[in-house]
This record gives sequence, C-alpha cells and structure tokens, in this order.
Amino acid sequence: MEAALSLTFDHSAVRVERGAVVIDGLTIDDRTLVELVERRLEQDVQPEQTVTDALEIGARVLDREGTAVEVDFVRREFERVSADVERSFGERARVVSETLEKRFEQFLGEDGGAMSRALEAHAGDLEELLGEHFGDDRTTAVQHRMREIMAKALQESHQALLRQFSTEDGHNPLADLKGAVVRELAQSREKHEAMVAKLAEMQGEIRLLHAAEVAAEDLAEERDKGAGKGRTFETRAFELIEEMADARGDAARHVGEERSASGGKKGDILIELDAASGPAKGRIAFEAKDEKLSKNDAWRVLNSALEERDAAFAILVVASEDKVPSGREPLQEYEGNKMIVTLDRETLDARPLELAYRYARCRCLMATERELRVDAAGVRDAADEALSALREAQKIRTCLTGATNGVDNARKTLDLMVGRVQQQLERVETLIATA
Repeated sequence: MEAALSLTFDHSAVRVERGAVVIDGLTIDDRTLVELVERRLEQDVQPEQTVTDALEIGARVLDREGTAVEVDFVRREFERVSADVERSFGERARVVSETLEKRFEQFLGEDGGAMSRALEAHAGDLEELLGEHFGDDRTTAVQHRMREIMAKALQESHQALLRQFSTEDGHNPLADLKGAVVRELAQSREKHEAMVAKLAEMQGEIRLLHAAEVAAEDLAEERDKGAGKGRTFETRAFELIEEMADARGDAARHVGEERSASGGKKGDILIELDAASGPAKGRIAFEAKDEKLSKNDAWRVLNSALEERDAAFAILVVASEDKVPSGREPLQEYEGNKMIVTLDRETLDARPLELAYRYARCRCLMATERELRVDAAGVRDAADEALSALREAQKIRTCLTGATNGVDNARKTLDLMVGRVQQQLERVETLIATA
C-alpha cells in the first residue's frame, strides 16, 4: 500500500464518542484509496463504507504489529530467565550429587563404610543362622522340612482320593460311570463273542463263495476257449426262439455243434417251418454272436449259414446295440434273405427277435408256396408296412437306451409300433394260410 500523501485535519477534530471515533474535516490525498473508492462505487458501495473499512483494516494491522513487538520482547525475556534458571539448577544439582556421593561412600564404601563394618562384625552369626536354616547337611533345614510336609500332604491326598473313588456310595463321583463302564464292557464282550461266531460263519461262506468264484472263472475260461465262446448267450437265444417256434408249429434245433452235409458248422439255430405237423416248408438259420463282427465277416457268416443249413433266410442275433456290425442297421432286410437283430443279454427283451423271426417266416413261406393264389399286393403292402414299423420300432428302442426324459411316451409309442408289426405279420400269415 502506498503511503498517504497528506492527512489534513485538525487534531481537535478527532474524538471518541460512545465507543466510536469521530473525525471532522478529514481529507486523505491517497491515489490507492481514491481508486479503491471509485471501483467500489461502481459496485454500488458507498464511499463512506469504503473509507470506514479501510480505517478498520488499518487499525487492525497497526494493532497486530504492536502485538508482534510485545511477543518478541516476552520471548527474549523468557529465554534470558530460562538460561539463568538452567545455570542455577545445574549448580544445585552438582552440589546435591557431590553430597550424595559422599554419603554413599560413608555407608557403602568397601574399605571404611558403615555397612561393611556391620556385616563383618555379624558375619559369623549370619553364617550360623543360614547354615542352621538352609544347610543341606541338617535335617531341620527349611527345604527338608518343606519336602517332608509336601510328601506327607501328597500321600494323604492320594489316599483320600483312592478312598473316595473306590467307594460304592454317593460320595464317589465316578460310581455311575464305573457301573456304566462295567456294564458296557460286559455287553461289548458278549457282542464280541457273537461277532466272532458270526465271522466264523462268514469265513466259511466266504470260502464257499471263493470256491464258487474260482469255479466260475475256470468255467468262463473254458467258455472263452475255442468253439465254446459265446455259448451262454447262444443257449439263451435258442430257448427264446424255441418257445416262438413251438407256438407256431415250427421245429427248432440247436445245431451249433452239428456239422452240415458240406462239413461246416455255421448257423447255430435252425428253424424248420411247420415241421411239427408235416414236412418242413422252409428253413431259417440263426447265428448268435456275443461279439462285434465286421460288415464283411457278418455277411460271410450269414451266407455260410444259408448254404450249410440249406436255409432260405438267415438272421444274425447280437447281444447289444454296440455289437451291430458297422454300416449295418438292425431289423433291416438285406438282399431279400438276411437280417440283423439285437437281443440284449441283460434284459432279454424278445420282442425284436420275435418280430424278425415272424418276418423271416413269412418271407420263407411266400418263397416256397409260389403256386398258391395269394393276394400278392396285399402281402407286399403288409410286409412293407411290417418292415417299416420294425425300423421305426428299432429307432425308438435305440433312443430309449440313452433317453432320460419322455421315456413313458416313447415306450407307449414303441408298444403301438410293435402292435402294428404284429397285426401286419398276422395279416400276412392269414393271407398265406387262406391261400
């Protein structure tokens, strides 16, 4: 802030009235103040307000500067007094320290101290007292007496505990537990003896089961050797086919071990149509396999069965869907005289096998009795419908293998399909029988 150029006023015009400073006839010739008044006038601030604010601010600045001077004076005085006090305290502390040192030397000094002289004068008595009360060679020593007292107290406590826990009355807190433990041990011993007896029986049964298992393994090994492989599945298939044949007046023979006229053994099961009541009207050969054949091997086996068993139709029976030869479909007629069908060895669901058997039977009868006047169109339509239904039924059966939802509906549809097949096959058999 620039210094005021001139302050023209009469000293008698400055006075304090009622807590305020009154100035009469004051003229301030200061460019900074003039510009400040003009700027604040443009902001609608009256000149009297601006001058009043400037005077108030100036008064506070002057008061602050005076306060700072007083603070500096107080600080210097405090530092001077502190230095005097520090010197005085140091001197008094030195005097006190020297006095204490002299006193300690008088009482605790090694050579002429009062404490040393007193200890030397009573050293013998002190040694005698310590030896009497704490010497290891005296039975009256404190440590020996304490040891005897502790041993006696422990022995009495031990005996009291034994008496308390050995009684059978209510003073023994473990009486119930003891009785329960005794009873539990008795029961456990009885259970143990019973368990030993049971284990002995089971051991005998295990020996029998082990012997049976060994025998079964030996039998399985024998079955896996040579022509005996797959004989169990082949036998079960024959039993089902034999029931189907008996119901229709056909003759079923298990010819797996019989050689044909040409010397071969292809064709495990042979069906002679209507042979139960007269000469056979045709032959169907079944080949049962509990293994997966290639497409060429399957055809080689079926062609050999047709030739060696003098059959008109050959059916390959496999033990599961995954054993169907690659590139072939179950319940699909091939070359007019071959078909593949699955007989699940776990469930032994004979419906697919029965449908294939009845279809092959109709084909053989139609082929051997051409001189009969048969409704060829009706037979052909019924056969085609039956074969179509067989394929649809097989597709549904395949889906049912891995399906988890909609199984009931699918089984109902399958039953309807099987019913349609049976109706068409019965229609073919009726047409043939009528002719």
